[in-house]
Order: sequence, then structure tokens, then C-alpha cells
Amino acid sequence: MRVARTIAPVLCVVLVLAGCTTMGNWWYKMRGVHLAPQNNSGESGTATLTKQSDKQTKVVLAVTGGPAGVSQPVHIHKGSCAKLDPKPAYALSPLVNGKSETVVNASLDDLRKGGYAINGHKSAQQASTYVFCGELGK
Repeated sequence: MRVARTIAPVLCVVLVLAGCTTMGNWWYKMRGVHLAPQNNSGESGTATLTKQSDKQTKVVLAVTGGPAGVSQPVHIHKGSCAKLDPKPAYALSPLVNGKSETVVNASLDDLRKGGYAINGHKSAQQASTYVFCGELGK
């Protein structure tokens, strides 16, 4: 009986801590990353990142306010929305009609640590015009 009284509280603490980690991952996955409009584009949305394996992450974008039928380049860059490294770290599938889905060769943990941002371009022809951006790890 004494052992049960000692083990039960320890077991409860372990379960609570395990649940916090699981809930934190769930919350991050469900909340996603807010993609805010840039350059008066009116385009905004969410990027949802989901662990595929220890070295791969699925990135799903849902964006509203963009042009219908236009293929818009999308990337993950090092840096912040205010100061992106111009060279993309990871290319994402082009956004078409507000949707994009890509599996990148980067762990979810590495992407969540911060130091990366997702940005979208007006079109392949107007790639220098950013239309939305969202910082990972925030």
C-alpha cells in the first residue's frame, strides 16, 4: 500500500508531462502559422506543418484573397518576414487557387525552432513582389 501511494503521484506527474508535450504538438499543428498580407495584396491564410517522419514535414497552405488560376511560387526562407534570406531554404509546391501541399526534407522540430519564414510571390513573372508571409516558430 505504501508503494502504491508513492508510485501513484510520480506516475501522475509523468503522464501529465507526457500529455503536455503531445498537446503542445497538437496545438501547434492545429493552430498553424498565420500568413499575413504584404504589399497590399489582401492575401492571407494559414500554413499547417505536420511531422511526416524524423526528417520530413508536410506543409499545407490555405490562402484567401489571391488571384484565381494563377500559379504563385511559395518558399520557406531563413530569416524573418522583415528580413528574408533571398535564397529559399525549401521550395514549396506553387499556390494555385489558394492551396498548396508539400513534404519538405526538414524536421518539424528544426522548422519550429524559428529562424524561418514562409512567403508567397505574386506570380512567377512577378517573383520580386511578396504577397504574404508568416514566421515559423512564433
